[in-house]
Amino acid sequence: MQFFEGPEKKVEIVVAPSLRPLRALGRAVWERVVARAQARILSVCSSEGCDAYLLSESSLFVFDDRVTMITCGTTTLVEAAREMISFLPAEQIELLIYERKNEYFPRSQSSDFHDDARMLNALIPGRAVRFGDADDHSIMLFHTVKPFQPRADDHTVEILMHGLDEQAAELFCAGGSVGSPEQALGLAARTGVGALLPGYAIDEFVFEPAGYSLNAVRDDRYYTIHVTPEQVGSYVSFETNHVVAGDLVPLVERVIAIFRPRSFDLFTFSPEALAAAAVPGYRVRDHVVEQVTGFHVGFQHLYRPVEGPRAPIELPLKR
Repeated sequence: MQFFEGPEKKVEIVVAPSLRPLRALGRAVWERVVARAQARILSVCSSEGCDAYLLSESSLFVFDDRVTMITCGTTTLVEAAREMISFLPAEQIELLIYERKNEYFPRSQSSDFHDDARMLNALIPGRAVRFGDADDHSIMLFHTVKPFQPRADDHTVEILMHGLDEQAAELFCAGGSVGSPEQALGLAARTGVGALLPGYAIDEFVFEPAGYSLNAVRDDRYYTIHVTPEQVGSYVSFETNHVVAGDLVPLVERVIAIFRPRSFDLFTFSPEALAAAAVPGYRVRDHVVEQVTGFHVGFQHLYRPVEGPRAPIELPLKR
């Protein structure tokens, strides 16, 4: 049975305003960074405030004062982080956050979070925490501990979805209902993922034999979606730095209405504390909050109650 590691690793680095704008470093620098993660750049979509690189494994967003990189599969994102630290003066790095979600197939990874956190800590002192339980849905975080004051509009929302509805997952498989990758371009419009937030320019890619990625940019804002639709380990991530304010729950509802997951994690960074999200049709199983370098960070795991028994999944015996 085919499987792919959808749950991602993520690094964000914020630099001092006095440093040369990161966008001015040029594409060759970011190609080198991406290569260190064992990924490659597929395309780029730019706005006034952001260069959004669509990768063979997720996304890279480069702003003048910060960079956010997200990778899935068996990528070595910590090596990309180390590469960035090598050309960014340590005293000019105001914030570094490194994040790993619990994986479906951790034995396939070349390192675990603890390995990565120790490597980063040797370069830039920080602190490691886990949101959620080790044997359940969780997100592990390494972050620098020097004082940092986020801007009032510095928000991040991550919606990390498990167990996709089979019909929704099929839409994102080449050779399924969308046909070939060439025929599938425009999937953003047909599924509604391109209209989750208004006014964004869309860049999308459909993978063979399955999988889908989307970057969307507007000014200095982005949202990104990565779909792993395989039957084993189906997963979708949605992330945005769009300022949601009171629109958090409506945004979550719009996203999960497309993919209809059995469960999802909601992970938020905000300068002010956000209320717990009450999402119709789902129950909260875990809720963790913490203050991290000026941010109020919230983690919730929500699940959809079962409506009755279901049949087991038959496993193939022939190779």
